Amino acid sequence: MKISELMAKLKERQRRTVQSCLKQCGIMDLEEEVDYEVNKEVIRFLKLISNPIRISILKMLRNKWMCVCLISQALEQDQTLISHHLRSLREMNLVFERREGKLKFYRTNLEEFKKYLKLINEEFEIEA
Repeated sequence: MKISELMAKLKERQRRTVQSCLKQCGIMDLEEEVDYEVNKEVIRFLKLISNPIRISILKMLRNKWMCVCLISQALEQDQTLISHHLRSLREMNLVFERREGKLKFYRTNLEEFKKYLKLINEEFEIEA
């Protein structure tokens, strides 16, 4: 959608205010397209890691394997809650899971994490 199309949707008073500002500052080209749609995987990833417990788990497991009981002790959280967060992280392939007997161990999948960071960079056209 173009800026001019957005402006056409404004109330008359708002439109005059914006037009006045545009003339004074020369901020935008009215025929410029406004890109506002975001890749659904980027949104899903950002929602997932916005939780303090999940981002802490990913950081904690970036260089080591740990079981739920140790993760829960480190974060001072219930094991059931940690298992729930690990399940969410596994669904996006952000952690590896390894079973040894009755215990499951987890480690951050750094390659997958980097893939999502790259998607964010591409989405916002950020050059590294």
